[in-house]
Amino acid sequence: MKKIAIFASGTGSNAENLAHTFAGDPQICVDSLFCDRENAPVIEKMRRYGVPVFYFPKEVWRGDCKEIAGLLKSRGIDLIVLAGFTSFVADSIVQAFDRRIINLHPSLLPKFGGKGMWGMNVHRAVIEAGEKESGITVHYVSQEIDGGEIVAQYKCDVLPGDTPEALVARIHALEHRYLPAVVRSLLG
Repeated sequence: MKKIAIFASGTGSNAENLAHTFAGDPQICVDSLFCDRENAPVIEKMRRYGVPVFYFPKEVWRGDCKEIAGLLKSRGIDLIVLAGFTSFVADSIVQAFDRRIINLHPSLLPKFGGKGMWGMNVHRAVIEAGEKESGITVHYVSQEIDGGEIVAQYKCDVLPGDTPEALVARIHALEHRYLPAVVRSLLG
């Protein structure tokens, strides 16, 4: 059985989608959630699926994270999925899980990536730049923010008169459809 750890900070729609997709799967399971916000809605969603939750405050994530890396190793984690995780992943974790950490980014990298480019900031920037398409990128996590090797990209149109809220609805649909398939392909 291949084990996934999810790192998330927010509402957790992608984490919940992964937990639902792999519930009862004989080959892949969502083993654990690692969260940097004590009251993040994702925590309750994952508990409903019986997924153990590990909370570490942002101050811990800003440190060397050896405790977190050790916990991940002791749980036998095969793949870490960043799904709406807003803390920086320490070098010790990136090195310990080289090419076994992926991030889901809500744009077609390398466009609209890097510092400050998360959540609605990305969708506003895409619309303000007059882009005709946007989408999602799944990439390996490296020491450069949004700079790791691209695993997969999926596109959608940016429509005339789009608002960030309208665009994010299409982006979420892509995320929910494709992220589980990418995870399965990496662990297959």
